[in-house]
Amino acid sequence: MKITCPKCKKVQDVDDKVATCPDCRTVLRRCADCAKYDVRLSFCGTFNRPIDAGDATYPTYSSDSTYCREYVPSTSES
Repeated sequence: MKITCPKCKKVQDVDDKVATCPDCRTVLRRCADCAKYDVRLSFCGTFNRPIDAGDATYPTYSSDSTYCREYVPSTSES
């Protein structure tokens, strides 16, 4: 799958094991960029629970989205 890095804007080809951008080390999978995340409700359809807006936009290594196997980019890059 291809994910555009939210920081450096480079398109990265990643698999389930890749969590960060190899160029700038930013976490690639953000809830805010996932098609299964409802921004208005701050709700994740995959985990079926609310995700804090700060964590959705600026995830850490311990965030649910970092290694989410159900992540689907909301833009059609893949």
